[in-house]
Amino acid sequence: MLSPARHLYKFGPFHLDPAERKLTRGSEPVALTPKCFDLLVVLVENANHLLEKEKLLTILWPDHFVEESNLSFNISTLRKALGEGEGGQQYIETVPKKGFRFVRQVEEQLVGDTDFESNRDKIEPAGQERSVATGSPLPSTATLLWQRLRLPFTALAVGLIGFFSYQLWTRRADTPNEKPLRTIAVLPFKPLSAESRNESLEMGMAETLINKLSGIKEIVVRPMSVTRKYTNPQQDLAQVGHELHAEAVLDGSIQKVGDRVRVTVRLVNVENEATSWSEQFDADFTDIFRVQDSISERVTQALTLRLSPEDRARLKLHQTEDPEAYQLYLQGNYFFSKPTGDRSDNFRKSLENHQRAAERDPKFAAAYVGIAEYYISAGDNRPPLERSAQAKAAILKSLALDDSLPEAHNALAELKYQYEFDWLGAEAEFRRALDFEPNNAYFHVAYSWYQMCLGRFDQAQAELDKALELEPDSLRFNKTQGILFLFRRQYDKAFRHYDKMRQVEPNLIHRNQWSMSVAYEQMGLHPQAVEEFLEDGRTRGYLTPAEIQALSKAFKTSGWQSFVLARIDLLERKVKQEYVSPTTLAGVHALAGEKDPAFAWLEKALETGDPWLSLIKIQPAYDTLRSDSRFTGLLQRMNLMP
Repeated sequence: MLSPARHLYKFGPFHLDPAERKLTRGSEPVALTPKCFDLLVVLVENANHLLEKEKLLTILWPDHFVEESNLSFNISTLRKALGEGEGGQQYIETVPKKGFRFVRQVEEQLVGDTDFESNRDKIEPAGQERSVATGSPLPSTATLLWQRLRLPFTALAVGLIGFFSYQLWTRRADTPNEKPLRTIAVLPFKPLSAESRNESLEMGMAETLINKLSGIKEIVVRPMSVTRKYTNPQQDLAQVGHELHAEAVLDGSIQKVGDRVRVTVRLVNVENEATSWSEQFDADFTDIFRVQDSISERVTQALTLRLSPEDRARLKLHQTEDPEAYQLYLQGNYFFSKPTGDRSDNFRKSLENHQRAAERDPKFAAAYVGIAEYYISAGDNRPPLERSAQAKAAILKSLALDDSLPEAHNALAELKYQYEFDWLGAEAEFRRALDFEPNNAYFHVAYSWYQMCLGRFDQAQAELDKALELEPDSLRFNKTQGILFLFRRQYDKAFRHYDKMRQVEPNLIHRNQWSMSVAYEQMGLHPQAVEEFLEDGRTRGYLTPAEIQALSKAFKTSGWQSFVLARIDLLERKVKQEYVSPTTLAGVHALAGEKDPAFAWLEKALETGDPWLSLIKIQPAYDTLRSDSRFTGLLQRMNLMP
């Protein structure tokens, strides 16, 4: 059986093959989204004919109600892909208030068995008579019977098709979204003009909406950590959605001029590229909270979510009613998460803005969490006990104002096990945070670290799997997976995992160098361990060029033991001038086989509340100390014994 011919089209430098879904310019393929490709085929097949907007919407989105702006967006994208305007050429004409027309000359070509129909007609059935007048085959009795019955059969078929189509249509009308959208990505808002750019407001608007929607248990909301990079106003939202493993994308722009703010926002269905909802808000900045409430409510309506009374109350919850305090809070968050610039300077600015926000509105619970995160994350070189006291005061203040704030419970959990070794209390706080926001990936990875420190590696892996399911492309979480392999002494898996990460993100190699150094060290591969350690010190700035040269020389001259002793000498000189974690010194002494000074520094770590001591049960550097009764005593005092 021969196949019917397929149609190819040529216009300008382009060749279009609808059957193979290919568009090429010369010999180079042109990338189009599926919906843009469908739009191009419809326009080309109807070249030089007006296609009204309603007809195009019906053809391209037959089972969905979409707004006209979605068609205009795809027309604009298609024009850019075709290079319309370059050299003055035009492909698509806009007929005002009517529709669009493809205006370039199109050549159509048939490829395949072009005589399919005619060849089929020439095949004569055996035993068939011919007409004397025409020479054509005479119709058989069966053929005559079919001709008499064809009309009623056709009418019956059309009726049945219409009936079943109506049933399907009414069923779809009763359930407008048979496949509800359950995963949404909120992208950073874009500036309406470069001159009025306010990055903290753009990021903060998105983060506020993420926090509002994250409390709804029916949906998964991608966190700011993975959406932060999508700031290009021209990006393909469907492609972004696929990259983020999201079924819907919320994109918007914001401009603040004086006391006025303009916000535009749209929600796009990734599968069919349709705009489910769009709206523009013009308001005083003092009404920014009302705008956020409206956006959150419209998004839940567009996603057809069934909200509980608690969900509805959470959507309308405002941490502050003071717009200035809110802006300071956003700036604090912006600097805390800023990936570029001096890290310590960013942390300092984060603390200052969160403190000013709390001073402006003393009832602003989230601002106190921002203050606490600074101290928990070792934002300065103050002694750990001083930092933990500051952090705990801020957390307790936050919870006194709002006991339902999940970030405050997560921060308290981290404080309890890292600084106070209160493992039971920490677990209770982690569970409370996850009860409020079960789809918060960061909470799951924080809980994974807690389980890891207790040596519950299977439970740690389960929590990490949940985090990676929610954020599969997170470099931070993937790094944690490598560390978990390391602490499980699965060094071969750690090597393979980190090699894979380096292939994906070669420019972020330094994120894994400390872990790789430890793995090489435990495998006895000392040259590789030294190389990774020195490069880690260089890229992260804790080793000067002179120190790197001295350590390298020690290893090349006298080997591994000399290298370790040189590290001890370097650290003991540093500790006289600045704060150095006691656990760092304890670990290096343990590597050198010097048990007494190692235990002396571990005692110092316990006395000063060094948070890194929480890793004592699983840290490979301490393996040489585990058989000593002093080590068992430390575990008992840290509540780590069964």
